[in-house]
Parts: sequence; C-alpha cells; structure tokens
Amino acid sequence: MLQTLTMDGREAGTWRFSELSTKGRHLLGGHLVVSSFDGFHRGHQALMHHAKQVSAADGSPVVALLFDAASDDARTPLAQSEEVARRLRLQGGADVVALGFASNASWLECQALCELLREFAPKSITVGANFRFGPKSSIGSQVLASMARSYAISTTVMETVACEECGPITAANIRQHLAAGDIRAANRLLGRNWTIEGPVVHGYKRGRELGFPTANVQPVHRLDLAHAIYAVRVYAGERVLDGVACYGTRPQFDDGAPALEVHILDFAGDLYGQRLRVEFVAHQRPELKFSGVDDLVRQMEIDRAEARELLAA
Repeated sequence: MLQTLTMDGREAGTWRFSELSTKGRHLLGGHLVVSSFDGFHRGHQALMHHAKQVSAADGSPVVALLFDAASDDARTPLAQSEEVARRLRLQGGADVVALGFASNASWLECQALCELLREFAPKSITVGANFRFGPKSSIGSQVLASMARSYAISTTVMETVACEECGPITAANIRQHLAAGDIRAANRLLGRNWTIEGPVVHGYKRGRELGFPTANVQPVHRLDLAHAIYAVRVYAGERVLDGVACYGTRPQFDDGAPALEVHILDFAGDLYGQRLRVEFVAHQRPELKFSGVDDLVRQMEIDRAEARELLAA
C-alpha cells in the first residue's frame, strides 16, 4: 500500500519495490541509505544526516532503502516497519523504498539490490558498517560497497556510533537494555522513548476489582522486555495520558503468559478495541509476588505515586 505525506512542498512516501518502475521514477539518481532501520535509532539518524548533507550539494532526493526484518531472524523488531517508515519520512525527510521477502526467499535481497542499483543508479550510497543482508544475514556492508563500486556508485560505510554510558548504538544493544529493564539506556540509544502499539483487549479485570483498572494492551510483536513496573505515557487518538504499566506474568495470581497491563492515571473511560501507543519512560521496580493482596495494593499505590512524579519531572 502506498502511503504519502507532504513535506517541504513535495510529496514523500513509502514505495514497494515493485512500484518503483511506474511510480518512483522521480527517485532516479537520488542518494540511497541502506539499512533495516530497526527502531530508527541514533545510528540510523546519523546515516540519514550524512546522506542529507551529501544531497544538499545537488538537490537530489534522499531515499531510504528499508529492509523489512529478515523472516529467518527470530528477533522481535524494535518498531513496526510502518512506524519506522513514518519516522524516516518525518525525521529523515526521505522517500522510503520498502523491501519485504517471503519466508523462503531471503536470497532475493541480493537480486533486488542489484536490480535497484542498475535501474535507479543512485548517485551515492550510505550504509552502516554492521549492516547485513542476504540468506541468514550472511552478507555484510563491504560486499554491498563492492557491488556499488561495480556500478561506479560512490559509497560511504559509516562506523558504529557509541554512547559513553550505554555502549554501541545498535539494535542488538538496545534489545539487551530492554531485556534488562534499563529503559533509560535504551531510550538514550534510540534518541527517543521506546514505544509499542496494540489494541486493548479484555482481561480478567482483576485490576478493576483492586481499584486499579487497567488497559490490557496486546502488542503486535512479542516483547523482549524485563518483567517489571514502568512509568509510561499512553497515546489514545489525540489524547496523551500518563500511566503505570506492568509487563509480566502476574505471579500474584499465577496467570502464566506475559501480558502488558496499563493503569492510566486519572482516567475512567472505555478503551476496549482502541489501538494504543505506549511510550516507556522509566523502570520503577521488578515484578514481585507479595504475601497477600493487601500488600500488593499498597505497593500499587506507591507505584502510581512514583510514576506520577517520574512523568512530571
């Protein structure tokens, strides 16, 4: 599906590779940035900044070639591809070419790249040093650079950017911080607060019985996130609401499967069926089992007060 936005007096959009020959001719001779853009973190933003500087000299468009997460890769993406494309258009000011492949056809990535280089002849390519593609992500950025040189295309391979306190700015490192519950570190590497999206579904309504009604958000992807309590902001349509979220297995009630439950502060509306975006601001404490429900409720009151303070800071 073609999505478009108007920016700087021109139209930028998301294009499927099959649409380029008919609808994307204006991208011919642009400056290409190649990545999976997993999460569109600060490293990806540096790639886009470099390409925009290069393009300023000739006014050619910047084109982000977005590789959908490889289907043979079990990792959960840091953001949905639609969200990544939106950020590339809004923050990167680029047209987005999305490449997606069937589960048994990741080898087509190489063929698609060669076809794109031949047909659209970009003036330059910018790629990160740790970018990989092809079968089981077996091909690195240097091979891409060699392919580009065979078409006389100028190529810049940018080294991985590092954060002194949080380590290398990579999707893998961000995942490690999320798995440890270190939201602040993950957010620093992303350059924004980490978010997930999903519809509100019916749960057991235990929170309501305890005086803490929750929205049970069903994420699109499995969350590789520490089981803990978090201060969050919730985007429900045009509304921005503060909340405290629990992600975990609810050990107090032995419910098993991990779930995301969000108690929205000072809110009493009905959100069932609505799609929410939950923005993680801070880790508060690990998920715990208490000696009884009364102790749990007392701790939930403390969690709510602490979340209010964290979100007001």
